[in-house]
Parts: sequence; structure tokens; C-alpha cells
Amino acid sequence: MDNFSDMYKDAYGFRPRGGDLVFYRDMSETDQQKWKADLQDQINADLQSEREAHDEAVIACMKAGAADVTTAERWLRQAERN
Repeated sequence: MDNFSDMYKDAYGFRPRGGDLVFYRDMSETDQQKWKADLQDQINADLQSEREAHDEAVIACMKAGAADVTTAERWLRQAERN
């Protein structure tokens, strides 16, 4: 159950509660594995989107004058702090 709870939180930003927990507990092992696979697919898609957004931000920084990727990433970290 902990693995499911962790994956659910990674996919949706909060831990499962109420109906989702009961629904999961009542599933067959096969259906639980399918749900976990679907959660992993969502997590992977979210990570890919984050990587693409980061890459676009680095490119924008370099177009704005960053001399290299290291500088662009430093600019991004500084912007996140402000």
C-alpha cells in the first residue's frame, strides 16, 4: 500500500484518501498493478514535461545572453529564489 500511496502522491500531489483507498484495496492484484502502471505513466509524462520546460527556459536564457548552459541554469536558479 505504501508504494501505491507514494506513486499516487507523485502523480496527483497528495496522498490517496477515502474512496480511492477503499477502491484500491478492493481491486484484484492484476487491477492494482494496472493502476500502478497508469500512475507510473502519468509520473513519467509529468517528468518529461518538466524536462522540456527546463530545456526551453535554458534556451530562452541563452538567447537573452547567457554565455553557456551553466550560466543559463544559474540564472534560472536565481530567478526561482526571487
